Amino acid sequence: WSGEANKRVFLWAEQGIGDEIMYASLIPELAATSSKLIVQCDERLIPLFKRSFVDGIEYRCRKSPALEDSYDCHIPMGSLPNIFRPSLDSFSKASKAYLRCESERSQELRKTLLKGEAKTLIGISWNSSSPIAGAHHRNITLSDMAQHLDGPNVKLVNLQYGDVSDEIAKLREDHGIEVAEVSEIDNRNDIDGLAALIMACDQIVSIDNATVHLAGALGANTRVLLPFNRSWQWGLERSDSYWYGSLQLHRQKKPGDWKHALKTIK
Repeated sequence: WSGEANKRVFLWAEQGIGDEIMYASLIPELAATSSKLIVQCDERLIPLFKRSFVDGIEYRCRKSPALEDSYDCHIPMGSLPNIFRPSLDSFSKASKAYLRCESERSQELRKTLLKGEAKTLIGISWNSSSPIAGAHHRNITLSDMAQHLDGPNVKLVNLQYGDVSDEIAKLREDHGIEVAEVSEIDNRNDIDGLAALIMACDQIVSIDNATVHLAGALGANTRVLLPFNRSWQWGLERSDSYWYGSLQLHRQKKPGDWKHALKTIK
């Protein structure tokens, strides 16, 4: 597909889940110009996409691809910006929040986490499992992040995917800092639940991973810690994101040194 109107279009994901979330910002524009739209994406995203985008879009996971006679043309998600975002000015069309969580679930999670206390809930994520070369440079230790953010009126909330119970226990043992975990939500596989948990928080602080893309797509108040050699979508020097209006970017000044970036987070 190269921009023709009134076509049956098959949009397929070819990258990681964070990229799928980012390029999903263009789904409404593609849907508006297509007679029919079929979206193949990570199946973990389908409930969230169905709630957030217009009715009539057909969703498929990789295990159930679209039949060739059901569409006229196709395009990978990563090629959509060539058509809809050809310049920085074209990002002015972008919606600040284009994904919607289950609001009632989010409100209940917030009540459960606060337990009647008047505290600021800060959701945190500190690790990336991306297979991209050099992705480990994005990571920060839980200890460094938590010690900077912790305070008497703060409650830290775990948004990190994977089994991090040992890290959280060690933080408690070494520094007396608690990180609240919501056992009912699998942060890796229950993306709809993670979205509700993100929106239950007052602020998100995360490295560059899928969680930060989800937070940006939801319009959550988010601070992103970026390594010295950061990914292309964050630009070179700017402190805001042209992909996500609710994000503020905090960059390393020297490779491997998070001190300056952490100090700029209030």
